[in-house]
Amino acid sequence: MRAIAILPKIMLTLALGFPAIGHGDQTDQRLAALFETLQSSQDETVLTETEAAIWELWYDSGKEEIDELMLQAAELVRAGQLAAAEKIYSEVVTALPGFSEGWNRRATVRFYQRDYEGSLADIEQTLRLEPRHFGAIWGLGMILGSQRDFERAILAFERLLEIKPNSPDIAPRIELLKQELAKQSV
Repeated sequence: MRAIAILPKIMLTLALGFPAIGHGDQTDQRLAALFETLQSSQDETVLTETEAAIWELWYDSGKEEIDELMLQAAELVRAGQLAAAEKIYSEVVTALPGFSEGWNRRATVRFYQRDYEGSLADIEQTLRLEPRHFGAIWGLGMILGSQRDFERAILAFERLLEIKPNSPDIAPRIELLKQELAKQSV
């Protein structure tokens, strides 16, 4: 029942928004209520819709030409043209360095290309701009885990659990990393 009560609040917040705000990105004031919902809801549907609303706000740079570049790069990623997508995301972060999602998307492409150092640098910048960026934190944990830096990977996923405490996939990931860390210590 509580989830049903929260859902109209989320939809109302998104529908009415804040008239003074012309776009989303990590500075959008609507994010506070959405992150509060991630903290408090236990309803999977509400959590999924809330996360989608956050991504939508993060993805909106407020500049049509940047949003168009983001769409082009996303198409290139879907087509498997990662180098071309990385180039466009580089244009985005050069043109709009305060836009966290540009950095995050380039970090993701670099991760796919196994450029972990480049990805980590972009994740660092993403988190400098948006410390709650659960996508970047997930990527950080994945990279650290793949580098067998289990202690820091666990810390990343524990941070993620603070942001999304009701996400069903984080706690098992932490447990797996703890098991790997224990094996490493033997």
